[in-house]
Amino acid sequence: MINWFTQFSKFKFCAFWAGALGLLGLLGLGFGPILWAGDIYQGQVQRVIDGDTIELLTGDYERVRVRLYGIDAPEKNQAGGQDSLAVLKGLIEGRSVTVEVLDIDRYSRLVGLIYLDGESISQAMIALGQAWVYERYCQVKACQEFQRAQSQAQKDQLGLWADPQARPPWEHRRKK
Repeated sequence: MINWFTQFSKFKFCAFWAGALGLLGLLGLGFGPILWAGDIYQGQVQRVIDGDTIELLTGDYERVRVRLYGIDAPEKNQAGGQDSLAVLKGLIEGRSVTVEVLDIDRYSRLVGLIYLDGESISQAMIALGQAWVYERYCQVKACQEFQRAQSQAQKDQLGLWADPQARPPWEHRRKK
């Protein structure tokens, strides 16, 4: 004898997950290639959003947002923000890069080390004085190099370090 209650419960469970997966698909959060921390991807930079965030077109033709690991660039509406955006655009927009995914942030962006021809873009932005080392989150070995690059940029008064009133973005955001 068939227990209709059990069958109906199984149906409700399956219908729930099918609906949830369908909703995720509609939101662009499912059914595409899944990018995981620890993975390495190549793709073309489609757009530079600000001094520390890009939009990447992966080899599977999926657009994903990637935040550069270990740095914090001035906000677009902050002193130096437009300069930082322009420098990052000049470095990588339209170019093919490699991303080593380290994390996914609270905004569902991938957070990773981005390389162009083997060179760290995070380190380049710091060395050019266009971003701070984001010490609160910078926990990998490369962060030691980032610190050295920042010290040299400060010493040479490059980019944001030319302004003695330069305020880190995390302080700028906190005041808003």
